[in-house]
Amino acid sequence: MSVLLFLVLSASFNAPLLNQPSGGSLVINEIMIDPLYSSNGLMGQWIELYNNTGGWVNLADWRIENEEGQQINFSSELVPPEGYFVVGASGITGENGGYSPNAVWNNFSLSTSGSLKLESRQIDRSEFFSWDATWDLYPGASLERANPGWSANDPDSWFHSIDAYGNGDLGTPGNQNSVFSDGFGQNTWAFIKAFVH
Repeated sequence: MSVLLFLVLSASFNAPLLNQPSGGSLVINEIMIDPLYSSNGLMGQWIELYNNTGGWVNLADWRIENEEGQQINFSSELVPPEGYFVVGASGITGENGGYSPNAVWNNFSLSTSGSLKLESRQIDRSEFFSWDATWDLYPGASLERANPGWSANDPDSWFHSIDAYGNGDLGTPGNQNSVFSDGFGQNTWAFIKAFVH
């Protein structure tokens, strides 16, 4: 029994959920698609980036692109080591749901079925994922990545937030995700429990 469990645990380290993030030093860590407590839905949208390294990351060479081809091009903002950077539709707390973004986008939006690509033009790194209604989307709650090292394009890596911020929406803009997990992927534990019993 213990040998079998060891084999299952050993195999789980190759599971997609535990791979290094495809975006490398910078990953998309949280997105707010459908806020309820902003002046309108678009004004309360935001994206959180996470610096997966121990050094500063300059955003000057990075950009985000959605399924419509709309882009967010950054200037020379810096993301601290193992820190967060939030870009959103509005910097006015009275209309964005009550949070303070690091930067504001223009001519960009998120949809309930869409995609995002984060890429660096200089170091040739990118991360892409798409979502639809089968993902854990919940009105008024952000979509949080359980671990920045888990695969971005796997719906099992993402869960709706359970912590409130600002005027009442759920999310953790600029902070560790409420669903953060530093252990095995959820499906790995489910497999082990089903196999052992």
